[in-house]
Amino acid sequence: MPAVAPTRHAHVVLRSPAPRARALARDTTRAASASHRRAPRTAALDVHSAESLGIDGGAYARELEVALDAVRMASTLCQEVQAQLMRMDEQAETKEDRSLVTLADYAAQAIISWRIAQEFPDMRLVGEEDSEALTEGGEGGAQTLGKVTALVNKTLKTHMGADAPELSTMDVVNAINKGQSSGGPSGKHWILDPVDGTLGFVRGDQYAIALALMDEGDLKVGVMGCPNMPKSGDVLEFETSYTYGFSPRLVSKMLAGDSLGWYKGCIFTAVRGHGAYMFPTDPSLKIDPLQVSVSDAFDPRKAKFTEPVMKANSSQGFTAAVATNLGIESKPLRIYSQVKYGSVARADADVFMKFPKAGYQEKIWDHAAGVILVEEAGGRVSDAGGAPLNFAGGRFIENLDRGIIAASSALHERLLDAVAKSWSSSQL
Repeated sequence: MPAVAPTRHAHVVLRSPAPRARALARDTTRAASASHRRAPRTAALDVHSAESLGIDGGAYARELEVALDAVRMASTLCQEVQAQLMRMDEQAETKEDRSLVTLADYAAQAIISWRIAQEFPDMRLVGEEDSEALTEGGEGGAQTLGKVTALVNKTLKTHMGADAPELSTMDVVNAINKGQSSGGPSGKHWILDPVDGTLGFVRGDQYAIALALMDEGDLKVGVMGCPNMPKSGDVLEFETSYTYGFSPRLVSKMLAGDSLGWYKGCIFTAVRGHGAYMFPTDPSLKIDPLQVSVSDAFDPRKAKFTEPVMKANSSQGFTAAVATNLGIESKPLRIYSQVKYGSVARADADVFMKFPKAGYQEKIWDHAAGVILVEEAGGRVSDAGGAPLNFAGGRFIENLDRGIIAASSALHERLLDAVAKSWSSSQL
């Protein structure tokens, strides 16, 4: 299959980012939700397997099939919960580490864990969530667990029809808690972030369901569901940055119920040695997968770099200095979640950079699926010193040098030089 050419960015300039962007996100989610309600499904979804789509999983074909099925189910329930959040029917909670968590985080981990265990009963899973707040949270925790269980069962019925099992609350708790593996270099480990970018998720923006398989310390499979990612890389332009989004005109068409085909919602797959592919999140769209590849040429006048939205997550001043040393003239493309890796893999952006505060420890689930995706699309991911990321050291990426960068293999050395030059200047 031919590689996807870098997309041109259609955009609209917005001067007041937060209110307008969130309004567009709410309208987009409402339109998608309305479309879903107009076409209820009572039978199992008609979905294609990876094999029937022409995606070669090689020695990991079975694992790819299971991962794809699991991420598809999780994408369905996440879209439902995000629509509830936009209608304010549900709200996010705050965990002890001050991060956000929603019904979707628990339900997505439960349904993915359950699906993998059906095929691989002895599987080990390094997942972000645990059930403590549900089982030890008193009446409120019990109510949330009931909602999570109902959501999981509804999604199973949507995807499996009459063959769907009915999971109990204890089944759901056990599935969530399977994610407490400590990882390590030996054997197979699944790595999961059930809702990566929860802040983007609750704002109606970008998020990802990110699942990877590591075997003997090496990433072998990655599947990433990005339900809000534009198919063609459309962006909104703000005064200091870009972000993925849709023009008011397109949103109006969505609200009017116009048939737009595949305009948003992307699932990425990657298998070591077999390339990376993208196809619609919506299984009703019968579209062949597109093989994706990183940008094959670097033109500083047209190039973009992508980074986290929040300043608290990465030094935007430092990444701007690196971009200047590379000669990049464009504003940054700021995106929540591992969708950033998808933007590099399909050449929406040429470079990804993240430089967190000193002492911050990166979790392996925040990067595993995205890293193998970029690598199988022809790119290279490393820390700021050029070393590959170590996913085999436990639940955290150990010995990380300052930050994480990703680019095409041809551009990577030049990016490392720009980082070194900028770092030296920042220490003066």
